[in-house]
Amino acid sequence: MKAGDLMAAFSAKQLEQQDLNYILADLLHCPIPELAFRRGQELSPEQEILFHQYSSRLQKGEPPQYILGKAWFYGLELEVDPAVLIPRPETEGLVELALRHIRPGQKVLEIGTGSGAISIALHKARPEACYTATELSSEALQIARRNAARHKCAIDFQLADLFPSELARFDLIVSNPPYVSPQEYAKLEPRVRDFEPRLALYADDGGLAFYRRILETAPQFLPECGLVCFEHGYSQRKPILELAGKLGWACLEALQDLSGRNRYLLLQKSAASVTPAFET
Repeated sequence: MKAGDLMAAFSAKQLEQQDLNYILADLLHCPIPELAFRRGQELSPEQEILFHQYSSRLQKGEPPQYILGKAWFYGLELEVDPAVLIPRPETEGLVELALRHIRPGQKVLEIGTGSGAISIALHKARPEACYTATELSSEALQIARRNAARHKCAIDFQLADLFPSELARFDLIVSNPPYVSPQEYAKLEPRVRDFEPRLALYADDGGLAFYRRILETAPQFLPECGLVCFEHGYSQRKPILELAGKLGWACLEALQDLSGRNRYLLLQKSAASVTPAFET
């Protein structure tokens, strides 16, 4: 069967076109934009069987990234499975923000690395810096380590609840922590709620629990005027900034994603309120 005919048949089953494109492009070993020129290509019997198998899983709501075991982030192919959150395009904006503040020789900590997407993207763009990444899930950490090895990135991955178990000083902390509130979690679309890890999504305290914990503890791991770079939910900017202000943090940058939604914050701890973890 030709690729175009197969796509039309499964589109009639009300599957998302972008999901069908994702799996077909992988089967044909071509970029998604090239599919428009491949509609007349005959699929091999093996490819057709796989397409039917994958499409059946799509009908059950499974994300195509988990079906194929891979996702793309910042131009990098990454291994993913249900132990890790699927990297979102919005998070590439967090990488861009962090890159503007990373200098050679600096030490960067990522909190909640998941698949390792953020740290690996930062390392590929700024290999002259030193990277540490923490993760609470041992299964996710295994995937992150494999992704880093694949892309030849030297990252110190640590199994930890937010911060490393031993005090260390970093110049920049980057995090896209869980921020879906209990009320929001109940309303998530099934393909997210039923397939992606709750550990990487859910947060108490109206979705602010992890921001609070990070901002309370980060000064122990930062020099004076150290920086924290966050991604956040589009409705969370005001409460995060209120929380940050109470804890002695100043906002240096507050940016939007490509959809025009509030998404990123760069915060700095004021020198007067820092309790140094190290003698200088």
